[in-house]
Amino acid sequence: MNQFQNAAEELEKEYQIFLDYIETNEVMISKATGHFGKKDCFELNSRFHIVKERYKKAGRTQEYYTVIDFFVFFSVYLDILRLVSKKGAGLIYEKGPKYPSFYELYPIEKYALMMWVWLGGYEDAFRNFSFSAGSSEFYEKLRKTKVNEPVTYSYVKDPQIWGKFYSPQLRLCALFRLITIEWLDEEPVDPENKFLVNAIYKTEEGACLTALMDEIDEDFWNYPDDDSLSDLIFEIIPEEMTDTDLKFQRILEKSAEPGEHSIEFQIRVGSAVREIKTGDQHTLEELHYEILKSVNFDSDHLYYFQFGSGTLRQKYYAPECRDMELTADEVVLEELTLYEGLNFEFIYDFGDSWHFHVMVKRIIPGHMEGSETTVVKGANPEQYPSYDEEEW
Repeated sequence: MNQFQNAAEELEKEYQIFLDYIETNEVMISKATGHFGKKDCFELNSRFHIVKERYKKAGRTQEYYTVIDFFVFFSVYLDILRLVSKKGAGLIYEKGPKYPSFYELYPIEKYALMMWVWLGGYEDAFRNFSFSAGSSEFYEKLRKTKVNEPVTYSYVKDPQIWGKFYSPQLRLCALFRLITIEWLDEEPVDPENKFLVNAIYKTEEGACLTALMDEIDEDFWNYPDDDSLSDLIFEIIPEEMTDTDLKFQRILEKSAEPGEHSIEFQIRVGSAVREIKTGDQHTLEELHYEILKSVNFDSDHLYYFQFGSGTLRQKYYAPECRDMELTADEVVLEELTLYEGLNFEFIYDFGDSWHFHVMVKRIIPGHMEGSETTVVKGANPEQYPSYDEEEW
């Protein structure tokens, strides 16, 4: 659809600003979260054109720079960029194996792929965070608003209402040119308008996309299933681009086959330290058994592994937790794009809540068939401590 061509070209330029900044600057990356530091967020934001937050100083974290957060999520999600640990440089983002394939795409294809990741992955990633207030209300109002008219909030007619709380959805819609944000460049009369939004307006692209969504499924915004999302994305792609599906498949296919590396993990629980070496073809469920075996725990309880933070946070639950989307038996270690120095948590037994702190110590080329505990320091913690009757 040619309606999105200009928006696609603008989005491509904005993403290139992000990539250029990473390549030409020593970006401070948090070891705990993988997020950009506050100063880098502030500086990078100042270079954007479509969505440029009006903060006066570098005091906010990445969660309050939605464009940066989305670009990081998109890049990691598709393996366009990888977070790696370099001696003397700490954590850095470097080009991943999908970088060349992504740059073979036309702007409209990049736009469609980014929208697919936004609606099919990123939207779910921050849906339950406190800073995503007003999401369903915003989307519903956007559908009903006419082109070039201000989008209001609930029964509040003041267009500056959108500056009184932080809405990632608002920023993402602006990034894809579904709306335009009219910012305040001076201090607002209303002190509650701390994000300096004067008003937002629906665009022609916004009208086109919401109409397409309604044709596919009236409840698209809230529950975009895979088939509906695919239908939407390929409505955006011009009909003459007949090889887009193959291009997308090359980007979405696995970058490497499991079994090509072995991984050394360091595990800490209380004063006990264990090191485990295993092949990257093993699942997280198998790693959970090795961890428990290393401290002589039984395996009768539920658990989960937690990686990352914010929108990059992923939890992989025991297979018995059937209602959970991600389970530990369905992901192998190679798929996690681990790097040396990565820290994550293994939470075992939701009653007693044992917290195991896990670090990727080394990633070594070469296949390893099984797993072994290579280092044992400190006594095993007591899984079921005995209590005196007086303590009860």
